[in-house]
Amino acid sequence: MAQAFPYTYYACDCYDNNTTKSAKRASHTAADVDEEERNFDPRSPRSNYALYPLEHLLYCEDCQQIRCPRCVMEETLNWFCPACLFEVPSSVVKSDGNRCTRCCFSCPVCTSSLMTNSLENPDAPSAAGGPYILACPYCHWSTVETGVEFEKHTGIHGQLAKIANGGKPIPTQKERDKERERRRELEARQRDSRPVLSPSEESASGDAEQEGETPTRDDIFSNLSAFYRAQIEAQTPASPFSTHDLNFSSPSAYSRIMNLYSTTGSKKQKRNKPAPMREAASELEGLTIHDPASDLAAIERIKKDGWGATLSPAQKLAQINPYIRFDAELRPTATLLCTKRSKRCRTCRHILSKPESKITSTRYKIKVVALEHTPRISIRALQSPNTNPSMFGPATIPSTTPPFNYNTLRPGIPTHFLLHLSNPLFDPIRVTLATASTTPGNVHSRITILCPEFEVGANTDVWDDALSSAVPAVRRGSVMNADGQIEAGKPWDQGRNWTSVVIEVVPGFLDSVAASAQTGGSAARKASVVGADEALEEDDDVLEIPVFVRLEFEADANAEERGLGDSRGEKSGREKREEAFWVVLGAGRIAAA
Repeated sequence: MAQAFPYTYYACDCYDNNTTKSAKRASHTAADVDEEERNFDPRSPRSNYALYPLEHLLYCEDCQQIRCPRCVMEETLNWFCPACLFEVPSSVVKSDGNRCTRCCFSCPVCTSSLMTNSLENPDAPSAAGGPYILACPYCHWSTVETGVEFEKHTGIHGQLAKIANGGKPIPTQKERDKERERRRELEARQRDSRPVLSPSEESASGDAEQEGETPTRDDIFSNLSAFYRAQIEAQTPASPFSTHDLNFSSPSAYSRIMNLYSTTGSKKQKRNKPAPMREAASELEGLTIHDPASDLAAIERIKKDGWGATLSPAQKLAQINPYIRFDAELRPTATLLCTKRSKRCRTCRHILSKPESKITSTRYKIKVVALEHTPRISIRALQSPNTNPSMFGPATIPSTTPPFNYNTLRPGIPTHFLLHLSNPLFDPIRVTLATASTTPGNVHSRITILCPEFEVGANTDVWDDALSSAVPAVRRGSVMNADGQIEAGKPWDQGRNWTSVVIEVVPGFLDSVAASAQTGGSAARKASVVGADEALEEDDDVLEIPVFVRLEFEADANAEERGLGDSRGEKSGREKREEAFWVVLGAGRIAAA
């Protein structure tokens, strides 16, 4: 684990819901084992998608279960630009794409926000007069390097769409269609009036035609889309929705419908297969032939300018055209839009979180977090049972006591940890902890919870606890026997809404794994010398303790249930609830013996 020791992860049960109900029922019938009796293995590959910190989890009040990012569904509330903070309608997002269509652009070199400056006075943004450019205040890149200038300081997105690098205008789709039709008519005339030429003369004329201007990728795509559009129209009937096709009372329509539901004994009419579509055969239809001269020119430019003139993979991905190679071909990229999303439970569709629709607001209308409904569990080493101050209270441990090193747990020597559980509910809870006698994995460590059942007080006001005449909380002096040992069955420390219990851990030996690898398995027997580091897998020396937590408490019933109970003449103001979940406690790392 990358997180520092100690740590606590909560397991969401959605990782084990991919199996169908029938398969689960069959497996339960064969094994005759209840779902709650199966131990959780934190080293399983599927556990990587189930363990989360408590701060990252939500809670569904209807299902009474924690919800991780995998078991919630998101709904987009609105779209907005993070630069200008203007809300964008969803219809505009579908038509214009997921980018701002105003004057918000990002630098293609450093992804910083570009500013609109005057070419005559670059230091003054949006100054009056002169052509305008987009400049980066961080890396000082500007559109002057690519030969792009703007007439106005507003509507930059529309102006940039009409200007190519070097200042050449980009034709619109209508202009491309007109130019295509004009060239098609011109080629038809030349084909009709062209005299018969020898093969050498035909090759010379072909070379002369190729010396013209090379079409851009936009032109090639426009020609190809127009070609396939014409092919589809040629395969479609002239009037597919004619009057006789829509008249279902006609005999032809009736027979055609009956043929669809005819029996196997009736003779089916043979349908004519449509003619296959042909491929593009000319430049006007989108056919392009690779020119090796372009690759040679790129190689020569790399030899001349070096790798510094080429683009990085991140810069290529940020550009709309993925085929550019050099920094002279860079163009400003419009700012990506952001969204505000609400989250629902996948099981009951209950809203778990919903932010405010206002763009500048960071508040939430609804946000049901697991911190307010699930106890917080943490673990910490108990260095010496004879220490008087609380581990979770004020720091009064003498400065001479060295800090506990979680990365060097001594194998075979019992080590005590404090399991601290804090109750966020306004009702007292009864907690039951359960864990296997040994941890899963290659290194088996013995785990013993000295107090598996205890009660935790309600999260009431601090003054209520101070003014109450209740019995004082249990302190550590009462759980020590005459020999100075910790007694089992009693909590270590207890407060208003929290309780601490002791866990005894005996770390396993890493050398036993290497010895078993030497004596067991054909592949291991072939090796002459196998070291402990070579036999262990990754993170086998990490001591992780899976603990099953079961909660019992009484809470107020819902308003609907109270009304239903009152109508039946029953008292349903309080109801008994039970919740259960798995947690994984990272106690430390076992050192080699």
